Amino acid sequence: MTENSNSAVEFRRRKRTFAVRGILPVLLLILAGCVMMSWALPNDNSAFMLLANALIFVGGMWYVISAKRYYRCPVCEKVVVNTKEDGTPSEISFGIDYSPSVCPYCAAVLK
Repeated sequence: MTENSNSAVEFRRRKRTFAVRGILPVLLLILAGCVMMSWALPNDNSAFMLLANALIFVGGMWYVISAKRYYRCPVCEKVVVNTKEDGTPSEISFGIDYSPSVCPYCAAVLK
């Protein structure tokens, strides 16, 4: 196996790990927040509303933090971000590239 194929295998493994450790807890937190919201709305209970919003916020933050931890290039360990038209990394990136074919920093094959 070459280094490029090793990096692609490792990146796919990290994506699977993120699906289990990152997305599942987020969905559970958001579901719990929505259930609490449904309890709070008919009774106009602001304590449940506050707790529901906090759970949904924590779920979103958990997703962002864990995505940045798992969507890293296995070769250079930088977060894989969206690129400009010429293939260079964007200086200001507001997201992670979830299905990259190559790393924009070190050109390692990830697919």
